[in-house]
Amino acid sequence: MGQMKLVSSLLTVVLITAELAGAGVANGQTSDYGALTCGNFLASGHDNMAVIIWWLRGHHAGKTGVNSFDPKDAYAKRLGYFCGNHRDANLIDMSERILTELDRGI
Repeated sequence: MGQMKLVSSLLTVVLITAELAGAGVANGQTSDYGALTCGNFLASGHDNMAVIIWWLRGHHAGKTGVNSFDPKDAYAKRLGYFCGNHRDANLIDMSERILTELDRGI
């Protein structure tokens, strides 16, 4: 049952990411998530931030094999707090750091 939830969550992330990528191409824009800074993330708006958070969680799970899709964990708050204080930091690097700490129970 847990595997089905993971597959469903990852499929949702893939579909949302594909839709966002398609929208960017249709508008003549490309998205380089690796170049996003914390400042870009915070300026993107609530709905975009939610989608980016899901993408970041899927990216981390794909790299580590660890599923950290727990909506009750402190990830979003920690990411928002950190980004508010480090606007020039690379979003993916900071996300990986926070999610790795959460995986270890820190």
